Amino acid sequence: MASIYKHSSDKWIAVIRRTGFKTRTKSFTKHSDAKQWAVVQESQIAQQKEHGIKHSLHEALNRYLSEFVPSYKGIKTATWQIDFLKRHLADIPLEDFNSSHAASYRDQRLANGVSGSSINKELNFLSKILDVAGKEWGWIDNNPVKNITRPKNGKHRERRPTQSELETLRNECERSGNYHVWRMIEFAIETGMRQGEILSLTVDCVDITKQIAHLADTKNGGSRDVPLSKRACEVLSEEISCNQSHRIFSKWSSGDGFRSTYRRICERTGITDLRFHDFRHEAASRFFEMGLNQFQVAAITGHKTLQSLHKYTHLKANDLLKLLG
Repeated sequence: MASIYKHSSDKWIAVIRRTGFKTRTKSFTKHSDAKQWAVVQESQIAQQKEHGIKHSLHEALNRYLSEFVPSYKGIKTATWQIDFLKRHLADIPLEDFNSSHAASYRDQRLANGVSGSSINKELNFLSKILDVAGKEWGWIDNNPVKNITRPKNGKHRERRPTQSELETLRNECERSGNYHVWRMIEFAIETGMRQGEILSLTVDCVDITKQIAHLADTKNGGSRDVPLSKRACEVLSEEISCNQSHRIFSKWSSGDGFRSTYRRICERTGITDLRFHDFRHEAASRFFEMGLNQFQVAAITGHKTLQSLHKYTHLKANDLLKLLG
């Protein structure tokens, strides 16, 4: 039988201990909920004992995909990450997956030239899934990913477009009729908004008279109001006049479509290693060079911490000299 007791915090704690199985515990506000949970868990343990059920690593990845990923903002990215892990990790019994397997995955990714920061993101995601498999599903006793040495994170990206590159991009966009792409670039530099935020902008989210764009649902899970420069307002007006859609930048139905168009333009111009997200970096750096302080810049860009804002900011020495006098 499960042990159910009341904690000092007025929570009901249910604990199940069975030989050969990881201890399962969970807190509830109601005694009836704790009892019901315990019945389900004991039934699962009994079935595993009777049939010798062993869960595989891929089974854990698939279950996380079906139960947790649907609530993610970046569903597409998380789904791709799980598919990638399934392709690169053997479908072995979960209880056999150990630190050696995790370390081999790390080493193979390093050998393929993947940066330490990217590998750490992959390992963090895998570790999160294994934590759930252990703490919530009771499939494993420990998380082997937590026991391996992590690679060092690489240097923060410091790529800023040169004036020559911006002029080249503008000329190519005009030559090829991709005016919408150039407006996206200009708007990103003027506002510091993310690609997804720009593409999701609708007419009713923007007040050109007040020079404000309201973002109701950002990557960080909150909302924010972005001040619009005169040039940003001009760009919006130009784009709105070109289409009849509720979405302002409606040339593309998805971020993938825009990225493909932008990538082809860069290839034609010979511009390399310039991501669209770099224009957000450029905007943050320009805000600082204008004399705004870190709190003002964070309010515009939506960065939650000053540390995360710092990695997007790369100031030019010549512009700093102007401020110093």
